[in-house]
Amino acid sequence: MAAGLAAALTLAAAVPEAGAAAPTKAGDELNAKISALAQEAQTRFETADYAGAIELWTQAYAALPNEAAYDKRRNVLAYQIAQACVEAYELDPQLVYLRKAERLFDNYLKTISAKDTTTTAKVQGTLDELRAKIADAEAREAAEKKAATEAAEGRDDGEAEARLAAEKASASREAEARRAAAEREAKRSRRLTIAGGALTGAGAIALGVMAFGLARGARVDRDGEAAKADGVTDPTVYRDLLDQGTVANTLAIATAVAGGVLVVTGIGLIGAGAAGQQRARRELGLAPTWLRGGAGLVLQGRF
Repeated sequence: MAAGLAAALTLAAAVPEAGAAAPTKAGDELNAKISALAQEAQTRFETADYAGAIELWTQAYAALPNEAAYDKRRNVLAYQIAQACVEAYELDPQLVYLRKAERLFDNYLKTISAKDTTTTAKVQGTLDELRAKIADAEAREAAEKKAATEAAEGRDDGEAEARLAAEKASASREAEARRAAAEREAKRSRRLTIAGGALTGAGAIALGVMAFGLARGARVDRDGEAAKADGVTDPTVYRDLLDQGTVANTLAIATAVAGGVLVVTGIGLIGAGAAGQQRARRELGLAPTWLRGGAGLVLQGRF
């Protein structure tokens, strides 16, 4: 587990809570306690100890005073708990994790400013996916309970067992197919990123050559002006300078076109690769995170 795009990209810097009282010794101690809990929870989260992360973030949430000045921090912690619940379900598919995450995401959605349509759309999309997953899990759970009841009552034992086995096998195949598709997408995206980097580098080199051609052409112009000033009348000198200028201008134009195409194409491939990796890693574009002394937003992903 690591921050997306090779590093956490801070979108909103940490700021003191609006309306918070002047710093006091007790306030400093509270901030230190909350920061320690949050940082340890983040470490647990990044090492796939999601249950531990949930427990520590919950402790940090409970330690915050129930005052309006701490609402933003409580929202951040609740969001992080919801994320940990989603990940915990992947390792230990207990429906209670998804239901808890759904409730927390729904509550968080209500705290987003109406002007922040981008974050609202991101969180709403995550919430919709989560509710769909809950519906699927509930359907599977109901089917398993029905099959178990039929088996316990002695009705169609063989059929119930076969149906239950088929449903489990189908769920396993679907999960494997999703993982395989994500891996293929990630590999393809990495190839696009590598190719884009190579093309962008080649384009930068070509643009460097273009700069050399322009500088060479300017130097030829200066040499021609100097020859005129010195009274040189030999046409051979001017023809030679004209040939050099033509070569320099041709080089500059050709490398400018090639370099521009390579750079634009390379940047496009890098962007496509990054977008593909983001899709493959199933991460929120925007997610709040705990920062010392306040709250912020980061772009996160999984590698």
